[in-house]
Amino acid sequence: MTRPEPRTLTGGGDRIGRALAFGIAIPFVYFGIQIVAARFYPGYSFLNRDASTLGSEGSTAPWIFNVGTLVVGLCEVVAAWGFLRGLPRVRAGAVLAWATCVALVSSALGSINAFLHPLPDPRHTEGVLAILGAGVLLLPVIAGLILRRLRGRAWVTPVLVLSVLVWLTLIPIMSGLVQRLLVAAQIDMAGFQAFLNGYHGVLQRVAAAAVFGPVAFAAWLLRRFSREQGAVVG
Repeated sequence: MTRPEPRTLTGGGDRIGRALAFGIAIPFVYFGIQIVAARFYPGYSFLNRDASTLGSEGSTAPWIFNVGTLVVGLCEVVAAWGFLRGLPRVRAGAVLAWATCVALVSSALGSINAFLHPLPDPRHTEGVLAILGAGVLLLPVIAGLILRRLRGRAWVTPVLVLSVLVWLTLIPIMSGLVQRLLVAAQIDMAGFQAFLNGYHGVLQRVAAAAVFGPVAFAAWLLRRFSREQGAVVG
């Protein structure tokens, strides 16, 4: 079977490339604001405190983290447009393009919600926008499909498999499913709970890396792939 000729991002490609650059920036902005904001939270520990705590009343400058989450959300919205326009141009399919766009916009709503309702506001985790932000759960899988679609590099598959496995492993832990199963089975969970209490912050950040890392990787690969005349979409 004859393979289709590759296409590059011509006709608005520069704007698409700039939009995808925002996707590459997402994890750097997300973790960067935490590093800065932690300096203004006395006694803050990255090991056992979650990221959202940096925007709470315990910080002397909570606005740093809260405004930062807004910036993350805006980056996600711009990147969503970049994927929506860029993926069909390399024949990755309209369905995948729209799924990526919707998932990123959903994740952006969650980020914007964190800005609008910082801790200890219950809407931070229970509000309408927080619920609409659940699309973030799909990002590792969708980013994996993009990486799979843009295959041809030996390191794509292991990165894809690793990110999805990490994410699938952390979902039951971070959601509390493991705790509920242990309680139902009447298994002593003191040690497990002690682990969560001591390393909750680490687990959350590993989960965030498993979400935003593949997105940034996919955005970078799509930008690069689109400029390579010899690249072929499988």
